[in-house]
Parts: sequence; C-alpha cells; structure tokens
Amino acid sequence: MKEKLLFFDIDGTLITEEDGTMPESTKKALMQAREQGHFLFINTGRTWKSLPERILHLNFDGYVCGCGTHIFFREKELLAARLSNKLCREVAETVRMYHVPVFYEASDAVYMDWKMPEAAKWEQTARDTFHVESGDIEDVLGSETKVYDKLLLFLEEGEKKEALLKYLSQYFFCIDRLHGMYEIVQKDYSKATGIQFICDYLGKSKEDCYVFGDSENDRAMLEAVPNSIAMGNAQEAVKQICSYVTTSIQEDGIYRAMKHFDLI
Repeated sequence: MKEKLLFFDIDGTLITEEDGTMPESTKKALMQAREQGHFLFINTGRTWKSLPERILHLNFDGYVCGCGTHIFFREKELLAARLSNKLCREVAETVRMYHVPVFYEASDAVYMDWKMPEAAKWEQTARDTFHVESGDIEDVLGSETKVYDKLLLFLEEGEKKEALLKYLSQYFFCIDRLHGMYEIVQKDYSKATGIQFICDYLGKSKEDCYVFGDSENDRAMLEAVPNSIAMGNAQEAVKQICSYVTTSIQEDGIYRAMKHFDLI
C-alpha cells in the first residue's frame, strides 16, 4: 500500500481519559503502521509543553499541537502561530474580571491565574490535566514578550458565561467540550488546518489521510478527510460524522481500525 498519513488525537483516542494508559494493541498497531511506511502524526489540542512523556517516547513522525498552531515534522519546527503579547495581556485582564477558572496554554508553559477562586484546587487540576506545574499569568501580564497560544475555561451557565464567550469570540473559536469546559483556540487555526499544512508540505492529498478521534475538538479534522475514524468511546455526535466507528480504546479500537482499512 502507498504510504498514508495517520493523525491521532491523544486523550480518549491513544490513551484512556481515566488513567492515561495505552493498550499494548495500540502500541503494536503503531509499530506495524510505521513498518508499512506510513507517516504517524499526533494531532492534539495540547500545546507542546503538555504532551505526555509516554507519547513523546513513541517517536511519532510529526506533531500538530495547540489545535494547528504549532507543527513539527521529524524534529523540525514548521509552523508556530503566536498571539501578540498585547492581545494576551488584554484577554487575561478581561477574563480575570469574570472570576472563572482558566488555564493559559503556551508552547513552553501552562499559566493559571492565582487570583481566581479556589486557585489551589485548580492548580491540582492543572497537574492532572497538563502534567506540569502551573506558571503564573502575572508573568505574561508583566512582560512585553511572553505569550500563550490558547485557553481552557470552566464556565457555569448564566449571563456571565454568555458575555465572556461573546467577548472571546472576537479573537478565538470557542469549542464546547461539554460539562462547562471550553477550549479557546486561535480563529484561523484548527486540527484540520494542521492536516492541510502537513499535506501541502509532504505533497499528499486528504485522500491519503486517516484521522482518529473521539471528542468535539476533533470535529474539524474528522470532517476534513474522507477516512475519519471515531473511537467506540467517542461522543455520539462525533460518531455520526465519521466514515467508520471502531471499538473503544480498551477493546483494541486503534488496532481494529487499522486492520479494517488495511493499513497494517
């Protein structure tokens, strides 16, 4: 088979949401796909700083991070889309007025606002989610050079939520991750634009791409290619837009999907 481009979300696709484990069948499938000459890519909302070590140790060919804003291929940085420091400071100061839990994700750090309610509790959430210690957004507010790439917000229903999302929508695309969690990403970038960038760079078409995902922030990339695979544990709305639904992570979903498409 001609070499293909395989793009994988991380959480809920390659590793479990519950404890971050990866089935042996998934590792086997990735190894066999590489032996077949396919290119393997991570395509994630995570920034480079918060990529799990267990993922980096698998030596993927490339990484599309931060919802298409930061792209690497074989250790070469191909794209780094940055917000301006001025906009970063304006947004952080505005979000602070709403007193909501928020994380600011950069390629080299994850910042939180230590003035937000229950900051200590949310700092533990940051450790569990990003696997890094949180920096202080004051480092950005007091700098003329430091920036972040995206935000993660936790909002309760009400006028405050609607007002804040309306403000952020001027500059960002707001992805509803359900249960009050919103991923705030740069407007001109997505997991889909990341795939297009890689295709252009390697001279491939979207017909050469196979995309694996499970959640709403995978929608853009799953809708962008004809060969889209939803995990069995995916949200129902995600399953409905995919060309194939495999079994769950724990039920060898990645391995079974690759077998189905004759990728291994």
